[in-house]
Amino acid sequence: MHWSAEPRGDDVVTRVQSAIAAKSVLEIAKGMIAAYHGLPVNEAGRLLAAYADRHQAGLAATAQALVDRDMELAVLRDGAAGS
Repeated sequence: MHWSAEPRGDDVVTRVQSAIAAKSVLEIAKGMIAAYHGLPVNEAGRLLAAYADRHQAGLAATAQALVDRDMELAVLRDGAAGS
């Protein structure tokens, strides 16, 4: 049996597709936050990252929870600095 150090083509494609999907969810979540809170998208991204950091949660998981509506948009400002 031969094990290659190089990733197989389908592994690379799967990883790229996963990265694109995660980036899409992140951008959707930032858009939702921006619209809900009346913020520019870059500020919405900072708010999302700060929330994830405060709650020791992954950024992608937090974004996914917002997109899936498992988390309320209003909670992002709860406990945020400067709010």
